[in-house]
Amino acid sequence: MEDTSPPCTRIPVLTQISRLRLLRAHSLLSDMQLHPPQYHLLAMLDENDVPSQAEIASRLMVKPSTLTVMIRRMMKNGLVGRRADSEDRRIRRVFRTEKGSRLLENARLRFTRIERETFDALDEQERACFEALALCIRDNLAKATEGEDCACPWF
Repeated sequence: MEDTSPPCTRIPVLTQISRLRLLRAHSLLSDMQLHPPQYHLLAMLDENDVPSQAEIASRLMVKPSTLTVMIRRMMKNGLVGRRADSEDRRIRRVFRTEKGSRLLENARLRFTRIERETFDALDEQERACFEALALCIRDNLAKATEGEDCACPWF
């Protein structure tokens, strides 16, 4: 029997949501010359917590080599800097520059807009229900990946 459903119904809904949010984030950040993963890196950097590149790669769930390329591009644009750890010179600490902080303020407004657009049609009870279900799904997937290289470091 031939599948006559629209193509988008053959793609799992969580995949569709993830893809649409990524496309929306790209759209809202493109004029800032900022990619969504770069936004997440800027948002993670805090003046009180200057993580190492290894810590950042783990938190963002990316390969260290991928992170190195991202950091180099962001350094070239003046958004982040790197310095050697004061106790262990082999460790490179990443920090947000003043320019990166200014850009982050504007980017946060745009990500707030994405959140509003995502959940606009839901009332408070529906939002709470969605969050509970999403956390359950996240926890299920984190449990399934325990012990694997892709295990979630967020909790």
